[in-house]
Amino acid sequence: MFVPGTIGPGVPPSISAESLSFGATQGKGTAMSDQGDIEEVKAEVDRLKGEVERLEAKPEKRRRTRRIFAVVFVVIAVICASAATPGLWARRTVYDTNRFVAVVGPLAADPAIQQALATKLTTSVFAALDVQSRVESALSDAAPRLVFIAGPITNGVEGFVQDQVQKIIASSQFQQFWTDTLTRLHPQVIAVLNGSSEVVQVQGNQVVFNYLPLVNQALTQMSQTLSGIIGHQITLPTITADTVPSQAIAALNTALGVTLPSTFGSVVLFQGNQLQTIQNAASVFDKTLVAAIALFLISVVLALVLSTNRRRTLLELTVALIVVVVLERRFAISESNHLISMMQPANQAAGGAIVNAFLSSLLLTTKRTLWVLFAILVVALVSGPYPWAVQLRTWVVDGSKAAVGAVRGADIGPATVWIGAHREALMIGGGVVAAVFLLFSSLSLGWFLVLLLVVAAYEFVIYRIGAANAPAAATPG
Repeated sequence: MFVPGTIGPGVPPSISAESLSFGATQGKGTAMSDQGDIEEVKAEVDRLKGEVERLEAKPEKRRRTRRIFAVVFVVIAVICASAATPGLWARRTVYDTNRFVAVVGPLAADPAIQQALATKLTTSVFAALDVQSRVESALSDAAPRLVFIAGPITNGVEGFVQDQVQKIIASSQFQQFWTDTLTRLHPQVIAVLNGSSEVVQVQGNQVVFNYLPLVNQALTQMSQTLSGIIGHQITLPTITADTVPSQAIAALNTALGVTLPSTFGSVVLFQGNQLQTIQNAASVFDKTLVAAIALFLISVVLALVLSTNRRRTLLELTVALIVVVVLERRFAISESNHLISMMQPANQAAGGAIVNAFLSSLLLTTKRTLWVLFAILVVALVSGPYPWAVQLRTWVVDGSKAAVGAVRGADIGPATVWIGAHREALMIGGGVVAAVFLLFSSLSLGWFLVLLLVVAAYEFVIYRIGAANAPAAATPG
């Protein structure tokens, strides 16, 4: 029962309302204090999370920046390589005498070149000697009514002389003359391009190369025919590569009784007023090539250093370079065909031989470049962490151990047993691969012998493995 003056049932009378009120206030303050601590903890947690995200974002940002710059340097390297590859070939082929002679020297044995040279020499000689006028003059004195056949007679004699000249050009002596002339002339032309030579003759406003020794050699072979045309016996002077051209022409004038032009027996290399322009272009070409090579090397190094996955970057760069080289090969072939088609029909055979000689040199250089790039690509793939690459490396190691073990009589392993079980198929396959390789490739005698040794060693090892493990291969499991 409720008694007035008490707080409530079960509550001692000594606890007053004031004390209860104070306890409630104190509990409320404690709860508010705990709530404030929780808010502070949450704020600190949020702050720490933001700091962690900020710290984690920095490496990711750096990786993204590195990937972007790696791609940029790969692109720069590919662009520089597209310019450096043909530039290096041109620099080595045009500036190096031995390589230039190796490319151009064999052209003297090409029938189209021989015919073009014979035609050029014969036409020059007949024009200089004015053969048709001499024939017309002789016919007008002996038989005036037959003057009209002076043209056919001249053409017939010119065809006969051209055949004789072509035989001279096809001789081994001319081949040697051609090689010696190129070997002597090429350094002089390069020195002129570099501005350090005065050996190549300058006639008027033209830089020319004199081939008077070749003309004199042809005239000597035709001396009897020319004597009949001119009407008296001629004795030709001795002209060598060291003879001053003006003196050689004067000696020929005296021997032939004619007045030859000052440019007789010469080829214009370029106009004298263009020399400075050509020299400047050669200098710019050299500097640009050096810059392209240096920028290519620097870009490759930076791309690999900045890359977050160097193997992938190397593979991308190698594949891109392979594509560039293949495209350059196709472009060179297309432009060569276009250049030949633009020539006059009479000159297409000789011009095609010259263009194809340089094209073959370029294709050989790019072919070697492709082999190097493919080798880098294969090594980068096979040495990678890819499952198939790991399995291949394991198989190669087991196969090598099996081969050594079979030869030395070591213990039989799983790889040895497998090779022994497939001995005939492996031996036949090796022979077929070698035959197909020989069918689609042209090897010198030395490389052919190397291939035979490799195939013989392969067949011997497979045979020994099969013979040593025949019982184990026949046993199930």
